[in-house]
Amino acid sequence: MDKSTIKLTTKDYLLVILFVAIIALLPFGRLSEMPLLMLAVWGLVRLMTDFASIRQSNWFKPFSLTFALFFLLSAFSSVDSYWPEKSWLVSLGSLRFYFLGLVLLSHQHAGLLMQSIIRWLTILLLIWVVDALIQAVFGTNLLGLSSYPGRLTGIFADNVKLGPVLALFLPVILVQSHQFKQGWRWLTVALVLTVILLSGTRSAWLMAAFVLLMFWWHHVKGRRLLLLAKVSAMALIGMSALYFISDDFEQRINRSAQIFQGDLSAIDFALADRLPIWQTALNMYQAHPVNGVGARAFRMAYEDFAEVDDVWVAGQGSGLHAHHWILELLAETGTIGLLLFIALLIVVVKQVKNLFQKNTIWPFAVALMAALLPVVSLYSLFSSFWSICLWWLLIMVFVGAENE
Repeated sequence: MDKSTIKLTTKDYLLVILFVAIIALLPFGRLSEMPLLMLAVWGLVRLMTDFASIRQSNWFKPFSLTFALFFLLSAFSSVDSYWPEKSWLVSLGSLRFYFLGLVLLSHQHAGLLMQSIIRWLTILLLIWVVDALIQAVFGTNLLGLSSYPGRLTGIFADNVKLGPVLALFLPVILVQSHQFKQGWRWLTVALVLTVILLSGTRSAWLMAAFVLLMFWWHHVKGRRLLLLAKVSAMALIGMSALYFISDDFEQRINRSAQIFQGDLSAIDFALADRLPIWQTALNMYQAHPVNGVGARAFRMAYEDFAEVDDVWVAGQGSGLHAHHWILELLAETGTIGLLLFIALLIVVVKQVKNLFQKNTIWPFAVALMAALLPVVSLYSLFSSFWSICLWWLLIMVFVGAENE
């Protein structure tokens, strides 16, 4: 059947709205769990009523295996966790992502729904960008919210997640903006990058740089070196202008530059006191190399493994998480967890390796790659906020692979 002749039903549009609402409600704490849980229940019902046909789908085994590997790595760590209630909650709570994936993957016209989701997600992200720029100029955004001190946070208000979220979904914006005229496309990307820079989150800067490089490598066909030179020059000019215009941006750059001093204390200052957290994570792994201290139990175990005069113990009692996904897996889930996660990545790579450059897969796969860069220090893999983002992207990867 010609896809152009297919008409989406009211139920289909509701599914699209709920999927986009998961991301749209991220700035409002746990509210994003509401559409997620609604879709998870929807997926569970579909699995129970249509299991025979679902299990025959090409995506069913690899997607189920991917989830099983993630579930097992957290479940094994929960057995003797420092915070068993939390670790088991994380493990069992991850079931909602499996059922969330089922509701979209099992849809007859998942590819069409995906196109609609991408379009509305892009509109949402660009609204956030405009809203943040209004906040940067006037001090408050469209909702009357002011920024977190020293950062541009837009609709996220007192939380500094705007930059990482925009950097994570930047590949989607880049691919979707190809439908714009050239001038609008350049302006769109420039404004998004400006907000990411002003957000002050350096991991978001690195993610955005990686995404742009991947886009240049895979999507630019002609006059590639000339375009790279133009973009690099524009980036240098733009960052130099922001350095002199924004005191907050200047401070972030100056702090980051301390890493080149070579002195350990200067490096730790540049890394926002991450070194003690990373050392503590290694101490946890050395003491519990098999299955770690428990998924999301980092904060509970922290004081027992921290070095003497640890700045985080002195300041707030403990570090909240490892601030690096590899160290987090080692500390919280041990060698078993890391090996299971590597196996998970292998399953996903096999699913998309021959389709990677397709526009239905590339933006989501590259977003996940950016989130897992070894130089990125962001959120816990097991936190509600970040796990929602990553599983949302992973589900879209499987949908894209199934519909190619």
